[in-house]
Amino acid sequence: MGVVLFENKSDCCACGACLNVCSKSAISMKPDAEGFLYPEIDPNKCVECGVCKRVCKYKTSDLNAVESTYAVTNRDEKQIMKAASGGLFSAAASVILSDGGCVFGATLTFDSGHPDTHHIMVENKEDLWKLQGSKYVQSRIGRTYQQAKECLQHGRTVLFSGTPCQIAGLKSYLGKVYENLYTMDLICHGVPSAEFFDGYIQELNKKYRGKVTEYKFRDKTKGWGMNTAFEIVRGDKKTTIFKTAKVQSYLSLFYDCKIFRENCYSCPYAGSSRVGDVTIGDYWGIEKEHPELDHDLDFDKEKGISCLLINSPKGQELFELIENQIHFVPSQFAKVAKTNGQLKAPSVMPMERNNILDINRRNGYEGVERYFSRKYRYQILLYTGYDLIPQKVRKRLKKILKR
Repeated sequence: MGVVLFENKSDCCACGACLNVCSKSAISMKPDAEGFLYPEIDPNKCVECGVCKRVCKYKTSDLNAVESTYAVTNRDEKQIMKAASGGLFSAAASVILSDGGCVFGATLTFDSGHPDTHHIMVENKEDLWKLQGSKYVQSRIGRTYQQAKECLQHGRTVLFSGTPCQIAGLKSYLGKVYENLYTMDLICHGVPSAEFFDGYIQELNKKYRGKVTEYKFRDKTKGWGMNTAFEIVRGDKKTTIFKTAKVQSYLSLFYDCKIFRENCYSCPYAGSSRVGDVTIGDYWGIEKEHPELDHDLDFDKEKGISCLLINSPKGQELFELIENQIHFVPSQFAKVAKTNGQLKAPSVMPMERNNILDINRRNGYEGVERYFSRKYRYQILLYTGYDLIPQKVRKRLKKILKR
């Protein structure tokens, strides 16, 4: 019969631990009918040693209680503006790279108008930009666990960032504690498939009669929030287009939790116990939780503010390494969790989720766009008008509404 890695799709997160551990290269990650990756075993290469089965620790990984919580911003102006929130990842990565270490994280590249989100290793500050910014799509781990292990065995310091399930996969693959490893998990809503995101990009290519060559899920040109920017190339011309998430089908469906892989809705890592040494994310609602920072120039809400959860002695050690690179104030887990629901429980699967993925499977992303235009028409109208309001006027309106 051969090795069976999982019985139900809800028991696989595509972390890639099985792929990395197989010495016979018998495992590859293949998309299912909905575009989500799952491991596939080649019976001609598999020797049924069972190592892949043993390394699969999804839903059984050790978790840590949060020890301390902070609001954080990066002291480096350039780094904070490239980041989705407060630039905390960049601060940590810079320290590790300065000491000759290596950093792993997700990058988004484009090839002939098609996006590819995947994990890579960075070894110098000049390449750090490749890892900066949020990517709201599942990143292919590839063989980066193997690369990380090689770095660790050679005594190099490693910072590995990713979704909690990817951090759990790395730890399971390594099978032992490395003193020179720091892990950083993200507050994760859930992950859409790369195939679904590619469908969205192809619709943009058609709509703007060009090719998307860069896509920022979170752009700060108009302030910290849910704004995006993408670059379209038409012939020898490049145009940058700015849009709020609320008028875009992919991002609206993402924020409404309607397009995630099945296991995300029962994720064992979405809660108050964490798998990484540290957890990072946006500190939404900080103006309510820390009104004393309202006029503190080090915590400019237009530039973004991060939350930092320290979950282990290694996390505390990492925090001490980067203290001089950041502005920080102590906070409380309960305050951060108010607006970061995945620190309490996984995202809830909406009734429309299966229907939307079925529309995409039968009619392509063009069908998803039609669904979005119909179901979200009032939201689209409202935020299309909002997009036309000058930035200065928006700021004034926000201040008036807060009174």
